[in-house]
Amino acid sequence: MIQANPQSQSCSKCRGCQYLLTNVKGLLFGEHCSCFSCDVCGGRGQIFEEDASGVSTLKECSCAVLTQRLAKLNAAGIPGKFAGTQFETFNPVGDSQKQAKSRARDFVRDFGKTGQGLMFMGRPGLGKTHLAISVIKALILEWGADCKFIDFFQLLSDIRYGYSQDLSEQAIIHPYVQAQVLVIDELAKGRNTEWELTMLDQIISSRYNAADKITLVTTNYMDVPTEPERQTNDSKFADTQSSAYRKNAVGEETLQDKVGERIFSRLVEMCQIVKLQGQDYRQEVLAQYPIAPKSRKR
Repeated sequence: MIQANPQSQSCSKCRGCQYLLTNVKGLLFGEHCSCFSCDVCGGRGQIFEEDASGVSTLKECSCAVLTQRLAKLNAAGIPGKFAGTQFETFNPVGDSQKQAKSRARDFVRDFGKTGQGLMFMGRPGLGKTHLAISVIKALILEWGADCKFIDFFQLLSDIRYGYSQDLSEQAIIHPYVQAQVLVIDELAKGRNTEWELTMLDQIISSRYNAADKITLVTTNYMDVPTEPERQTNDSKFADTQSSAYRKNAVGEETLQDKVGERIFSRLVEMCQIVKLQGQDYRQEVLAQYPIAPKSRKR
């Protein structure tokens, strides 16, 4: 990123980063702060550069990098409610959340070195989506990566709507297949019908076969049942590893149960698993700051 000038460093709006993030029509939108300026080009984004023979050529100024990265951020499809979401606003409770935050930061720092993404697993309300969005925000603004965010349930709705507009599923999923970095939020949410799993398989398989694609996933389902529940299984009379047994006798399904062995196997190969545990911090906030009851009409 370009160096902040003295004016931007003291800016109370952007606090020195020279851009602002807001919610515009439900999507994250980034734009230059009013303090943005460049001493080299005056904020125009282009400069004339003279070569050894004295010939001047119009070239892009280094400050244009911020403009380009904000454009990528605006095209990522991040929901606007996450405008303020970043690593600094993630307050971990417990060791697993602290480790998850640390691993997410390390992933950004070492971006591209391992070729793997991250798969955040855990109960609702533990900050999985918060961390995933913090990652792609940082990848775009610090690395200039091409990133896309999609809620899997919303993607399925978009595909169904596309059918009524004579659009094929290929046309709709193409941007997500081609993105350098893709976040799939709420993986395995819904009924997971044969058609839904076919759509998921198309995306995962295409990205699996491409060596230059990074995938991040959030899911409420774990890779294995929790240990206490495993100990209650009666393996003498039942197949305790079957989806039906876990669903009926244990009340828990794993991610593999939801998406199938083929997709799960590829996800595990594509992503490092990051497990989050603890209580739903959104419920804890509500408990600390209860909503006042509405007054009765007289």
